[in-house]
Amino acid sequence: MKIVLCSINSKYIHSSLGVWYLFAAAKKINTPHTVTVVESTINNQVEDIVAMVNREKPDVVGFSTYIWNVEYVRKVAATLKLINPNLKIWLGGPEASFDADSLLKNNYVDWVVKGEGESAFMQMLSDNFTTPAKTVVTGPCCEYINPYTPEYLAALNGRIVYLETSRGCPFSCGFCLSGRDENVRFFDMEESKKNILLLANSGTKTVKFVDRTFNCNDKRAREIFEFIAGEREKGNIPQDVVFHCEVETDLFTQSTLDYMKTLPKGLFQFEAGLQSFNVETLKAVNRRTDMPKLVHNLKEIVSGGNIHLHIDLIAGLPYEDFNSFSASFNQAYDINANVIQLGFLKLLKGSTLEKEKKKYNYRSRDYAPYQVVSCDSISYNDLLELKKCEDAVERLLNSGKFPFTVPYLIKTTGLSAFDFFYKFGSFIFDSGIKSPSLEKYASLLYDYFTNHYNADKSALRDVMVKDRIIIDNTGRLFGFTHVPDTNFKIITTALRQQTVNVFENQSEKAAKGKIGFAILYATNRVILADYTDQDPVTGIYNYKLIDLHQFLPVE
Repeated sequence: MKIVLCSINSKYIHSSLGVWYLFAAAKKINTPHTVTVVESTINNQVEDIVAMVNREKPDVVGFSTYIWNVEYVRKVAATLKLINPNLKIWLGGPEASFDADSLLKNNYVDWVVKGEGESAFMQMLSDNFTTPAKTVVTGPCCEYINPYTPEYLAALNGRIVYLETSRGCPFSCGFCLSGRDENVRFFDMEESKKNILLLANSGTKTVKFVDRTFNCNDKRAREIFEFIAGEREKGNIPQDVVFHCEVETDLFTQSTLDYMKTLPKGLFQFEAGLQSFNVETLKAVNRRTDMPKLVHNLKEIVSGGNIHLHIDLIAGLPYEDFNSFSASFNQAYDINANVIQLGFLKLLKGSTLEKEKKKYNYRSRDYAPYQVVSCDSISYNDLLELKKCEDAVERLLNSGKFPFTVPYLIKTTGLSAFDFFYKFGSFIFDSGIKSPSLEKYASLLYDYFTNHYNADKSALRDVMVKDRIIIDNTGRLFGFTHVPDTNFKIITTALRQQTVNVFENQSEKAAKGKIGFAILYATNRVILADYTDQDPVTGIYNYKLIDLHQFLPVE
Protein backbone atom coordinates (compact mmCIF):
# COMPACT_ATOMS: atom_id res chain seq x y z
CA MET A 1 0.00 0.00 0.00
CA LYS A 2 1.03 3.61 -0.58
CA ILE A 3 0.54 5.88 2.43
CA VAL A 4 0.93 9.66 2.25
CA LEU A 5 1.43 11.70 5.41
CA CYS A 6 0.37 15.28 4.65
CA SER A 7 1.19 18.37 6.66
CA ILE A 8 -0.17 21.78 5.69
CA ASN A 9 2.07 24.28 7.48
CA SER A 10 1.29 27.92 8.25
CA LYS A 11 4.37 29.23 6.38
CA TYR A 12 7.01 27.80 4.07
CA ILE A 13 9.76 28.57 6.59
CA HIS A 14 8.09 26.18 9.05
CA SER A 15 8.68 22.44 8.93
CA SER A 16 6.39 19.79 10.37
CA LEU A 17 7.52 17.50 13.16
CA GLY A 18 4.40 15.37 13.64
CA VAL A 19 4.38 13.68 10.23
CA TRP A 20 8.09 12.92 10.49
CA TYR A 21 7.56 11.17 13.82
CA LEU A 22 5.11 8.91 11.98
CA PHE A 23 7.49 8.42 9.07
CA ALA A 24 10.23 7.37 11.51
CA ALA A 25 7.78 5.05 13.29
CA ALA A 26 7.08 3.29 9.99
CA LYS A 27 10.81 2.82 9.41
CA LYS A 28 11.25 1.47 12.92
CA ILE A 29 8.91 -1.48 12.28
CA ASN A 30 10.24 -2.05 8.75
CA THR A 31 6.77 -1.76 7.28
CA PRO A 32 6.34 -3.28 3.81
CA HIS A 33 4.13 -0.34 2.90
CA THR A 34 5.49 2.71 1.11
CA VAL A 35 5.23 5.81 3.28
CA THR A 36 5.76 9.30 1.82
CA VAL A 37 5.61 12.76 3.39
CA VAL A 38 4.03 15.68 1.53
CA GLU A 39 4.39 19.16 3.04
CA SER A 40 2.66 22.31 1.83
CA THR A 41 1.36 25.56 3.33
CA ILE A 42 -1.96 27.32 3.82
CA ASN A 43 -0.67 29.92 1.34
CA ASN A 44 -1.01 27.39 -1.48
CA GLN A 45 -4.30 26.88 -3.28
CA VAL A 46 -6.37 23.90 -2.16
CA GLU A 47 -6.24 22.50 -5.71
CA ASP A 48 -2.44 22.64 -5.70
CA ILE A 49 -2.26 20.67 -2.44
CA VAL A 50 -4.77 18.15 -3.78
CA ALA A 51 -2.64 17.71 -6.91
CA MET A 52 0.53 17.22 -4.84
CA VAL A 53 -1.07 14.44 -2.81
CA ASN A 54 -2.95 12.83 -5.69
CA ARG A 55 0.25 12.70 -7.75
CA GLU A 56 1.55 10.12 -5.26
CA LYS A 57 -1.36 7.77 -6.09
CA PRO A 58 -1.99 6.96 -2.42
CA ASP A 59 -4.18 4.25 -0.93
CA VAL A 60 -4.24 5.98 2.46
CA VAL A 61 -3.70 9.63 3.41
CA GLY A 62 -3.12 10.90 6.93
CA PHE A 63 -3.40 14.59 7.82
CA SER A 64 -1.93 16.42 10.80
CA THR A 65 -4.56 18.93 11.97
CA TYR A 66 -4.10 22.17 13.90
CA ILE A 67 -6.18 25.32 14.33
CA TRP A 68 -4.25 27.04 11.53
CA ASN A 69 -4.82 24.32 8.93
CA VAL A 70 -7.93 22.31 9.81
CA GLU A 71 -10.20 24.25 7.43
CA TYR A 72 -7.72 23.59 4.59
CA VAL A 73 -7.45 19.94 5.59
CA ARG A 74 -11.23 19.58 5.38
CA LYS A 75 -11.29 20.95 1.84
CA VAL A 76 -8.28 18.95 0.65
CA ALA A 77 -9.53 15.70 2.21
CA ALA A 78 -13.04 16.14 0.81
CA THR A 79 -11.69 16.78 -2.69
CA LEU A 80 -9.35 13.77 -2.57
CA LYS A 81 -12.27 11.56 -1.57
CA LEU A 82 -14.28 12.87 -4.53
CA ILE A 83 -11.43 12.02 -6.88
CA ASN A 84 -10.98 8.54 -5.42
CA PRO A 85 -13.89 7.24 -3.30
CA ASN A 86 -11.78 4.18 -2.37
CA LEU A 87 -9.11 6.34 -0.77
CA LYS A 88 -8.85 5.93 3.01
CA ILE A 89 -8.35 9.14 4.98
CA TRP A 90 -7.46 9.62 8.63
CA LEU A 91 -6.88 12.72 10.70
CA GLY A 92 -4.58 13.21 13.68
CA GLY A 93 -3.17 16.10 15.70
CA PRO A 94 -4.75 18.42 18.31
CA GLU A 95 -7.83 19.31 16.27
CA ALA A 96 -8.59 15.64 15.67
CA SER A 97 -7.87 14.59 19.23
CA PHE A 98 -10.39 16.94 20.78
CA ASP A 99 -13.04 16.96 18.04
CA ALA A 100 -12.99 13.32 16.95
CA ASP A 101 -16.71 12.55 16.94
CA SER A 102 -17.56 15.67 14.97
CA LEU A 103 -14.87 14.99 12.36
CA LEU A 104 -16.00 11.39 11.89
CA LYS A 105 -19.41 12.62 10.76
CA ASN A 106 -17.80 13.83 7.53
CA ASN A 107 -18.07 11.25 4.76
CA TYR A 108 -14.47 11.84 3.71
CA VAL A 109 -13.01 10.83 7.10
CA ASP A 110 -12.48 7.11 7.75
CA TRP A 111 -10.52 7.24 11.02
CA VAL A 112 -9.44 9.73 13.63
CA VAL A 113 -6.29 9.17 15.69
CA LYS A 114 -6.66 10.62 19.16
CA GLY A 115 -3.61 11.37 21.31
CA GLU A 116 -0.04 10.48 20.39
CA GLY A 117 0.16 9.14 16.89
CA GLU A 118 3.31 7.00 16.78
CA SER A 119 1.96 3.83 18.42
CA ALA A 120 -1.41 4.15 16.71
CA PHE A 121 0.19 4.54 13.29
CA MET A 122 2.48 1.56 13.78
CA GLN A 123 -0.53 -0.56 14.76
CA MET A 124 -2.53 0.62 11.75
CA LEU A 125 0.40 -0.23 9.48
CA SER A 126 0.73 -3.68 11.04
CA ASP A 127 -3.01 -4.25 10.61
CA ASN A 128 -2.82 -3.16 6.96
CA PHE A 129 -5.33 -0.42 7.72
CA THR A 130 -8.14 -2.91 8.33
CA THR A 131 -9.42 -0.88 11.28
CA PRO A 132 -13.22 -0.61 10.95
CA ALA A 133 -14.38 2.60 9.29
CA LYS A 134 -15.56 5.51 11.41
CA THR A 135 -13.33 4.49 14.30
CA VAL A 136 -11.49 6.65 16.80
CA VAL A 137 -8.06 5.12 17.26
CA THR A 138 -6.55 6.10 20.60
CA GLY A 139 -2.80 6.55 20.55
CA PRO A 140 -1.18 5.66 23.88
CA CYS A 141 2.04 7.27 25.08
CA CYS A 142 4.96 5.58 23.44
CA GLU A 143 8.71 5.45 23.84
CA TYR A 144 10.68 8.11 22.02
CA ILE A 145 11.15 7.59 18.30
CA ASN A 146 13.79 9.83 16.72
CA PRO A 147 12.13 11.68 13.81
CA TYR A 148 15.35 13.07 12.34
CA THR A 149 15.79 10.57 9.53
CA PRO A 150 17.93 11.21 6.43
CA GLU A 151 14.68 11.85 4.55
CA TYR A 152 13.68 14.53 7.07
CA LEU A 153 17.03 16.29 6.80
CA ALA A 154 16.94 16.16 3.00
CA ALA A 155 13.52 17.84 2.98
CA LEU A 156 14.46 20.70 5.33
CA ASN A 157 15.98 23.17 2.88
CA GLY A 158 17.06 25.55 5.64
CA ARG A 159 13.63 25.87 7.24
CA ILE A 160 13.02 26.26 10.99
CA VAL A 161 13.50 22.95 12.78
CA TYR A 162 11.61 21.75 15.84
CA LEU A 163 13.06 19.69 18.67
CA GLU A 164 11.32 17.95 21.55
CA THR A 165 13.35 17.01 24.61
CA SER A 166 10.25 16.48 26.74
CA ARG A 167 6.57 15.88 26.16
CA GLY A 168 3.68 17.11 28.28
CA CYS A 169 3.26 20.10 30.57
CA PRO A 170 3.15 20.35 34.39
CA PHE A 171 0.47 23.05 34.22
CA SER A 172 -3.22 22.95 33.30
CA CYS A 173 -4.03 26.46 32.12
CA GLY A 174 -7.67 26.86 31.17
CA PHE A 175 -7.01 28.28 27.70
CA CYS A 176 -4.45 25.63 26.67
CA LEU A 177 -4.35 21.94 25.74
CA SER A 178 -0.75 21.13 26.64
CA GLY A 179 -1.31 20.03 30.23
CA ARG A 180 -4.43 17.93 29.73
CA ASP A 181 -4.13 14.53 31.39
CA GLU A 182 -0.38 14.45 30.81
CA ASN A 183 2.63 14.05 33.00
CA VAL A 184 5.89 15.48 31.74
CA ARG A 185 8.10 12.82 30.13
CA PHE A 186 11.73 13.73 29.63
CA PHE A 187 13.51 12.15 26.70
CA ASP A 188 17.02 10.74 26.97
CA MET A 189 19.46 13.60 27.52
CA GLU A 190 22.29 12.14 25.46
CA GLU A 191 20.03 11.54 22.48
CA SER A 192 18.67 15.08 22.85
CA LYS A 193 22.21 16.45 22.76
CA LYS A 194 22.99 14.47 19.61
CA ASN A 195 19.84 15.87 18.01
CA ILE A 196 20.80 19.42 18.99
CA LEU A 197 24.11 19.08 17.14
CA LEU A 198 22.48 17.36 14.18
CA LEU A 199 19.81 20.02 13.73
CA ALA A 200 22.13 22.95 14.41
CA ASN A 201 24.23 21.77 11.46
CA SER A 202 21.29 21.04 9.15
CA GLY A 203 21.41 24.42 7.40
CA THR A 204 18.69 25.98 9.53
CA LYS A 205 19.07 29.34 11.26
CA THR A 206 16.58 28.57 14.07
CA VAL A 207 16.13 25.52 16.28
CA LYS A 208 12.85 25.73 18.20
CA PHE A 209 12.41 23.59 21.28
CA VAL A 210 8.74 22.59 21.38
CA ASP A 211 8.85 21.49 25.01
CA ARG A 212 5.74 23.13 26.43
CA THR A 213 7.61 24.42 29.50
CA PHE A 214 11.27 24.08 28.65
CA ASN A 215 12.52 24.92 32.15
CA CYS A 216 9.99 22.97 34.22
CA ASN A 217 13.11 21.16 35.45
CA ASP A 218 15.62 23.94 36.11
CA LYS A 219 18.59 21.61 36.43
CA ARG A 220 17.85 19.92 33.10
CA ALA A 221 17.33 23.25 31.31
CA ARG A 222 20.64 24.50 32.72
CA GLU A 223 22.41 21.39 31.43
CA ILE A 224 21.07 21.99 27.92
CA PHE A 225 22.02 25.69 28.02
CA GLU A 226 25.55 24.76 29.09
CA PHE A 227 25.82 22.07 26.42
CA ILE A 228 24.75 24.40 23.61
CA ALA A 229 27.03 27.22 24.76
CA GLY A 230 29.95 24.82 25.15
CA GLU A 231 29.50 23.22 21.73
CA ARG A 232 29.18 26.62 20.10
CA GLU A 233 32.43 27.70 21.72
CA LYS A 234 34.11 24.56 20.36
CA GLY A 235 32.88 25.40 16.86
CA ASN A 236 30.43 22.50 16.71
CA ILE A 237 27.41 24.81 16.40
CA PRO A 238 27.41 27.55 13.73
CA GLN A 239 27.63 31.11 15.04
CA ASP A 240 24.42 32.19 13.27
CA VAL A 241 22.12 29.48 14.68
CA VAL A 242 19.58 30.60 17.30
CA PHE A 243 17.74 28.42 19.83
CA HIS A 244 14.17 29.31 20.81
CA CYS A 245 12.51 28.10 24.05
CA GLU A 246 9.13 28.57 25.72
CA VAL A 247 9.82 29.19 29.39
CA GLU A 248 8.01 29.81 32.67
CA THR A 249 10.37 32.37 34.12
CA ASP A 250 9.31 32.10 37.76
CA LEU A 251 10.75 28.56 37.72
CA PHE A 252 14.31 29.72 37.08
CA THR A 253 16.62 29.64 40.10
CA GLN A 254 18.82 32.65 40.78
CA SER A 255 21.84 30.50 39.98
CA THR A 256 20.49 29.74 36.51
CA LEU A 257 19.53 33.37 35.95
CA ASP A 258 23.08 34.41 36.80
CA TYR A 259 24.47 31.76 34.47
CA MET A 260 22.21 32.83 31.60
CA LYS A 261 23.77 36.29 31.67
CA THR A 262 27.05 34.66 30.58
CA LEU A 263 25.52 33.05 27.47
CA PRO A 264 26.70 34.33 24.08
CA LYS A 265 24.64 37.25 22.86
CA GLY A 266 21.79 36.19 20.58
CA LEU A 267 22.27 32.45 21.07
CA PHE A 268 18.87 32.07 22.76
CA GLN A 269 15.40 33.48 22.32
CA PHE A 270 12.87 33.06 25.14
CA GLU A 271 9.10 33.18 24.82
CA ALA A 272 7.39 33.71 28.18
CA GLY A 273 3.66 33.67 28.75
CA LEU A 274 2.29 36.33 31.09
CA GLN A 275 -1.31 36.30 29.80
CA SER A 276 -2.52 38.76 32.48
CA PHE A 277 -1.60 40.52 35.71
CA ASN A 278 -5.18 40.35 36.98
CA VAL A 279 -5.13 38.04 40.03
CA GLU A 280 -8.78 37.01 39.61
CA THR A 281 -8.16 36.22 35.95
CA LEU A 282 -5.10 34.08 36.65
CA LYS A 283 -7.03 32.14 39.28
CA ALA A 284 -9.95 31.54 36.90
CA VAL A 285 -7.68 30.01 34.25
CA ASN A 286 -5.73 27.95 36.79
CA ARG A 287 -2.56 29.88 36.08
CA ARG A 288 -0.33 29.02 39.03
CA THR A 289 2.32 31.69 38.78
CA ASP A 290 4.38 33.57 41.33
CA MET A 291 3.90 36.92 39.57
CA PRO A 292 6.35 39.02 41.63
CA LYS A 293 9.05 36.40 41.06
CA LEU A 294 8.10 36.09 37.39
CA VAL A 295 8.45 39.84 36.83
CA HIS A 296 11.71 39.95 38.78
CA ASN A 297 13.14 37.09 36.73
CA LEU A 298 12.00 38.61 33.44
CA LYS A 299 13.74 41.86 34.33
CA GLU A 300 16.84 39.88 35.27
CA ILE A 301 16.84 38.29 31.81
CA VAL A 302 16.37 41.68 30.14
CA SER A 303 19.19 43.19 32.20
CA GLY A 304 21.64 40.66 30.75
CA GLY A 305 21.05 42.09 27.28
CA ASN A 306 22.00 38.80 25.65
CA ILE A 307 18.66 36.96 25.26
CA HIS A 308 15.85 38.07 22.96
CA LEU A 309 12.69 38.10 25.09
CA HIS A 310 9.13 37.70 23.79
CA ILE A 311 6.23 37.96 26.26
CA ASP A 312 2.54 37.19 25.69
CA LEU A 313 -0.73 38.72 26.84
CA ILE A 314 -4.19 37.34 26.03
CA ALA A 315 -7.25 39.57 25.64
CA GLY A 316 -10.62 38.02 26.43
CA LEU A 317 -9.77 36.00 29.54
CA PRO A 318 -12.32 35.79 32.40
CA TYR A 319 -12.66 38.92 34.54
CA GLU A 320 -10.30 40.92 32.30
CA ASP A 321 -12.18 43.95 30.96
CA PHE A 322 -10.76 46.73 28.79
CA ASN A 323 -9.36 48.72 31.72
CA SER A 324 -7.92 45.66 33.41
CA PHE A 325 -6.22 44.62 30.19
CA SER A 326 -4.72 48.08 29.74
CA ALA A 327 -3.28 47.82 33.26
CA SER A 328 -1.83 44.39 32.45
CA PHE A 329 -0.29 45.81 29.29
CA ASN A 330 1.34 48.69 31.15
CA GLN A 331 2.92 46.27 33.62
CA ALA A 332 4.11 44.08 30.76
CA TYR A 333 5.61 47.06 28.93
CA ASP A 334 7.61 48.03 32.02
CA ILE A 335 9.49 44.72 31.75
CA ASN A 336 11.15 46.10 28.58
CA ALA A 337 10.94 42.89 26.58
CA ASN A 338 11.86 42.90 22.89
CA VAL A 339 8.38 41.76 21.84
CA ILE A 340 4.94 41.95 23.45
CA GLN A 341 2.49 39.72 21.63
CA LEU A 342 -1.04 40.96 22.20
CA GLY A 343 -3.12 37.87 21.46
CA PHE A 344 -6.85 37.25 21.51
CA LEU A 345 -8.44 34.30 23.27
CA LYS A 346 -9.35 31.27 21.22
CA LEU A 347 -11.65 28.66 22.74
CA LEU A 348 -9.69 25.58 21.75
CA LYS A 349 -11.62 22.33 21.50
CA GLY A 350 -10.95 20.33 24.65
CA SER A 351 -9.73 23.27 26.74
CA THR A 352 -11.19 23.98 30.17
CA LEU A 353 -12.46 27.40 29.09
CA GLU A 354 -14.22 25.83 26.11
CA LYS A 355 -16.04 23.53 28.49
CA GLU A 356 -16.85 26.46 30.80
CA LYS A 357 -18.00 28.82 28.05
CA LYS A 358 -21.50 29.17 29.54
CA LYS A 359 -20.05 30.13 32.92
CA TYR A 360 -18.41 33.21 31.41
CA ASN A 361 -20.98 33.72 28.64
CA TYR A 362 -18.35 33.24 25.95
CA ARG A 363 -19.34 33.72 22.34
CA SER A 364 -16.79 32.43 19.87
CA ARG A 365 -16.62 31.54 16.21
CA ASP A 366 -17.54 27.91 15.53
CA TYR A 367 -14.71 27.47 13.03
CA ALA A 368 -10.96 27.46 13.57
CA PRO A 369 -9.26 29.25 15.22
CA TYR A 370 -12.41 29.67 17.39
CA GLN A 371 -11.67 33.26 18.36
CA VAL A 372 -13.78 34.79 21.11
CA VAL A 373 -15.97 37.71 20.04
CA SER A 374 -17.32 38.61 23.49
CA CYS A 375 -17.89 37.41 27.05
CA ASP A 376 -19.20 38.75 30.35
CA SER A 377 -15.99 40.69 30.93
CA ILE A 378 -15.42 42.31 27.56
CA SER A 379 -17.61 43.30 24.63
CA TYR A 380 -17.05 42.76 20.94
CA ASN A 381 -16.50 46.51 20.48
CA ASP A 382 -13.85 46.59 23.20
CA LEU A 383 -12.03 43.67 21.60
CA LEU A 384 -12.09 45.61 18.32
CA GLU A 385 -10.55 48.58 20.12
CA LEU A 386 -7.77 46.32 21.41
CA LYS A 387 -7.14 45.23 17.82
CA LYS A 388 -6.22 48.83 17.05
CA CYS A 389 -3.73 48.78 19.90
CA GLU A 390 -2.34 45.45 18.69
CA ASP A 391 -1.59 46.86 15.25
CA ALA A 392 0.38 49.76 16.71
CA VAL A 393 2.28 47.44 19.07
CA GLU A 394 3.27 45.22 16.15
CA ARG A 395 4.45 48.10 13.98
CA LEU A 396 6.08 50.34 16.57
CA LEU A 397 7.41 47.96 19.22
CA ASN A 398 7.66 44.42 17.89
CA SER A 399 9.10 45.45 14.54
CA GLY A 400 12.16 46.82 16.33
CA LYS A 401 12.14 49.81 13.96
CA PHE A 402 11.55 52.51 16.61
CA PRO A 403 13.66 51.56 19.65
CA PHE A 404 14.23 55.15 20.82
CA THR A 405 11.20 56.89 19.32
CA VAL A 406 8.63 54.89 21.29
CA PRO A 407 10.08 55.49 24.79
CA TYR A 408 10.81 59.12 23.88
CA LEU A 409 7.19 59.79 22.94
CA ILE A 410 5.78 57.92 25.93
CA LYS A 411 7.98 59.96 28.25
CA THR A 412 7.43 63.38 26.66
CA THR A 413 3.67 63.03 26.14
CA GLY A 414 3.04 61.64 29.61
CA LEU A 415 0.86 58.89 28.13
CA SER A 416 0.84 55.42 29.59
CA ALA A 417 2.33 52.77 27.31
CA PHE A 418 -1.12 51.37 26.59
CA ASP A 419 -2.63 54.77 25.80
CA PHE A 420 0.30 55.60 23.54
CA PHE A 421 -0.21 52.53 21.35
CA TYR A 422 -4.01 52.59 21.60
CA LYS A 423 -4.44 56.25 20.69
CA PHE A 424 -2.09 56.11 17.72
CA GLY A 425 -3.49 52.75 16.59
CA SER A 426 -7.00 54.26 16.73
CA PHE A 427 -5.83 57.26 14.72
CA ILE A 428 -4.44 55.00 11.98
CA PHE A 429 -7.61 52.89 11.93
CA ASP A 430 -9.91 55.91 11.84
CA SER A 431 -7.88 57.51 9.04
CA GLY A 432 -8.84 54.61 6.80
CA ILE A 433 -5.28 54.13 5.54
CA LYS A 434 -4.77 50.45 4.75
CA SER A 435 -1.34 48.82 5.05
CA PRO A 436 0.77 51.99 4.90
CA SER A 437 4.43 51.61 4.00
CA LEU A 438 7.00 51.97 6.76
CA GLU A 439 7.88 55.49 5.60
CA LYS A 440 4.23 56.53 5.41
CA TYR A 441 3.57 55.05 8.84
CA ALA A 442 6.56 56.91 10.30
CA SER A 443 5.40 60.20 8.78
CA LEU A 444 1.92 59.67 10.25
CA LEU A 445 3.52 59.06 13.63
CA TYR A 446 5.48 62.30 13.35
CA ASP A 447 2.46 64.32 12.23
CA TYR A 448 0.13 62.85 14.86
CA PHE A 449 2.33 63.58 17.85
CA THR A 450 3.50 67.00 16.69
CA ASN A 451 -0.09 68.06 15.91
CA HIS A 452 -1.99 66.43 18.77
CA TYR A 453 0.59 66.46 21.58
CA ASN A 454 2.80 69.39 20.55
CA ALA A 455 5.86 67.17 20.37
CA ASP A 456 9.02 69.15 19.67
CA LYS A 457 9.42 68.83 15.90
CA SER A 458 13.20 69.08 15.84
CA ALA A 459 13.75 66.70 18.75
CA LEU A 460 11.27 64.15 17.40
CA ARG A 461 12.82 64.38 13.94
CA ASP A 462 16.23 63.66 15.45
CA VAL A 463 15.16 60.65 17.48
CA MET A 464 13.40 59.18 14.43
CA VAL A 465 16.54 59.81 12.35
CA LYS A 466 18.61 58.09 15.02
CA ASP A 467 16.36 55.02 14.88
CA ARG A 468 16.52 54.93 11.10
CA ILE A 469 20.31 55.14 10.96
CA ILE A 470 20.93 52.47 13.62
CA ILE A 471 18.33 50.00 12.32
CA ASP A 472 18.33 50.31 8.52
CA ASN A 473 21.66 49.49 6.90
CA THR A 474 20.91 51.39 3.71
CA GLY A 475 21.63 54.62 5.58
CA ARG A 476 18.68 56.19 3.74
CA LEU A 477 16.53 58.56 5.78
CA PHE A 478 12.77 58.88 5.45
CA GLY A 479 11.99 61.69 3.05
CA PHE A 480 10.18 63.80 5.62
CA THR A 481 13.26 63.83 7.88
CA HIS A 482 15.83 64.57 5.17
CA VAL A 483 17.54 67.97 5.32
CA PRO A 484 19.89 68.94 2.44
CA ASP A 485 23.21 69.96 3.97
CA THR A 486 26.61 70.64 2.39
CA ASN A 487 28.23 69.27 5.55
CA PHE A 488 27.36 65.74 4.37
CA LYS A 489 30.28 65.77 1.92
CA ILE A 490 32.63 67.06 4.59
CA ILE A 491 31.60 64.28 6.99
CA THR A 492 31.91 61.63 4.27
CA THR A 493 35.44 62.78 3.46
CA ALA A 494 36.39 62.84 7.13
CA LEU A 495 35.18 59.27 7.57
CA ARG A 496 37.07 57.98 4.54
CA GLN A 497 40.27 59.82 5.37
CA GLN A 498 39.85 59.07 9.08
CA THR A 499 40.50 62.64 10.11
CA VAL A 500 37.82 61.82 12.67
CA ASN A 501 38.33 58.23 13.80
CA VAL A 502 35.15 56.55 15.09
CA PHE A 503 35.20 52.87 14.09
CA GLU A 504 37.82 50.19 13.47
CA ASN A 505 38.76 49.91 9.77
CA GLN A 506 36.65 52.99 9.25
CA SER A 507 38.12 54.13 5.92
CA GLU A 508 37.51 50.77 4.27
CA LYS A 509 33.99 50.50 5.69
CA ALA A 510 33.09 54.03 4.62
CA ALA A 511 34.33 53.38 1.08
CA LYS A 512 32.05 50.32 0.88
CA GLY A 513 29.02 52.14 2.23
CA LYS A 514 29.15 50.24 5.51
CA ILE A 515 28.91 53.35 7.68
CA GLY A 516 25.69 55.32 7.88
CA PHE A 517 25.39 58.77 9.38
CA ALA A 518 23.05 61.71 9.80
CA ILE A 519 23.13 65.10 11.48
CA LEU A 520 20.98 65.60 14.57
CA TYR A 521 20.25 69.31 14.44
CA ALA A 522 18.58 69.69 17.84
CA THR A 523 21.84 68.77 19.57
CA ASN A 524 24.40 69.59 16.84
CA ARG A 525 25.68 66.04 16.81
CA VAL A 526 26.30 63.36 14.22
CA ILE A 527 24.90 59.85 14.63
CA LEU A 528 27.14 57.22 12.99
CA ALA A 529 26.42 53.49 12.64
CA ASP A 530 28.75 50.63 11.74
CA TYR A 531 26.78 48.32 9.44
CA THR A 532 29.23 45.46 9.94
CA ASP A 533 28.46 45.24 13.67
CA GLN A 534 24.84 44.42 14.57
CA ASP A 535 23.45 43.48 17.97
CA PRO A 536 21.85 40.02 17.47
CA VAL A 537 19.28 40.65 20.22
CA THR A 538 17.99 44.12 19.36
CA GLY A 539 18.98 44.39 15.69
CA ILE A 540 20.64 47.74 16.46
CA TYR A 541 23.93 48.47 14.71
CA ASN A 542 26.86 49.71 16.77
CA TYR A 543 26.61 53.48 16.81
CA LYS A 544 28.37 56.56 18.12
CA LEU A 545 27.30 60.15 18.73
CA ILE A 546 29.96 62.74 17.86
CA ASP A 547 29.78 66.52 18.15
CA LEU A 548 29.29 68.01 14.69
CA HIS A 549 32.09 70.56 15.15
CA GLN A 550 34.67 67.74 15.22
CA PHE A 551 33.98 67.11 11.53
CA LEU A 552 34.02 70.72 10.42
CA PRO A 553 37.15 72.70 9.50
CA VAL A 554 38.30 75.24 12.06
CA GLU A 555 37.50 78.73 10.88
